[in-house]
Amino acid sequence: MHSGPTNRKRHVYPLLAWVSALVVLLLAVGLSLVLFLVRAPYQGYAGEDVVVSIAPRTPSMTIFTLLESKGVLRDARLGVVALKIFHRGKTLKAGEYRFSGARTPEQVVLSLVAGDVVTYRITVPEGFTAEEVFTLFSSQGFSTLRDYQALFQRPDELEGLPKDAPTLEGFLFPDTFTITRSMGAREILGAMTRQFTRRLPEGFEQKARAQGLSVLEATTLASLVEKETAVPDERPIVAGVYRNRLRKGMLLQCDPTTIYALKRLGIWRGSLARSELAVDEPYNTYVRPGLPPGPICNPGIASLRAAITPADVPFLYFVAAGDGSHRFSADYDGQQRNAVRYHEVRRAARAQAP
Repeated sequence: MHSGPTNRKRHVYPLLAWVSALVVLLLAVGLSLVLFLVRAPYQGYAGEDVVVSIAPRTPSMTIFTLLESKGVLRDARLGVVALKIFHRGKTLKAGEYRFSGARTPEQVVLSLVAGDVVTYRITVPEGFTAEEVFTLFSSQGFSTLRDYQALFQRPDELEGLPKDAPTLEGFLFPDTFTITRSMGAREILGAMTRQFTRRLPEGFEQKARAQGLSVLEATTLASLVEKETAVPDERPIVAGVYRNRLRKGMLLQCDPTTIYALKRLGIWRGSLARSELAVDEPYNTYVRPGLPPGPICNPGIASLRAAITPADVPFLYFVAAGDGSHRFSADYDGQQRNAVRYHEVRRAARAQAP
């Protein structure tokens, strides 16, 4: 009889079937376990939340390893699995992420794919100079002061500036901006110059031209108004005074321009001496006629509006009143009387001081 091989085949086929079934079962159990872990919430860090910074062009596995070390993922491999199962073909975005509470690997990967980065709201006050703007952002870790300064004299590289603008000064619109850690100096400043274009008063260029000014000159005038007074009702009057002086060919004699000139020269000491009014510098309107070559700060919307719609007043002079406001006069004698009153107010204030 020759039935041996046939009998052996009969025994082998059931064994292979059992092995295959066992393998399928193990795979199913393993897959179920992986899916369970991918959807199982986990928090391996102490505290309410943890912040993780991911640099651009960081490989996915490096990112997941970092998240494991920070206690965001139980195992870096679970991040890999979640990415392949739920977001195949997608990339993880760089930036700063804040994770709070227990999260599943699926949720963690979703945040990274969506670029759900931490955002910050930074408010730039009206009247800040470009240098003050740069310091505001760099001091909070948004790029470096050197990066901003490198762009200061390259206004043609950003949107929203007049072609004849000598620097970025005047066109970094004061507003509240939402930014992220991944944004560089160019991107932040670009957002500010674009906001300048968007927020310009309606008909700004046409109304400036009607005043005999270019956009640059009108913005420069607005920056002088911004620095001279914080009283809203006075802004059109101050603009009217400067318009009158320009028409008569008088020196503008604006103290803030002298301060700006001294800062450009690196010799500003914190207070303005009478002798410094004679410093020969393009921005010093006590020496140079007309408007400065460009703005001396970044004016707000009210000052920009005042520059193109100045008040129709006879005044040629103004001096501080001692309470934040100013007194205006149409001639030099009136200016002298107002100046005397200002010094009297200051002396009285010093006498009452403890």
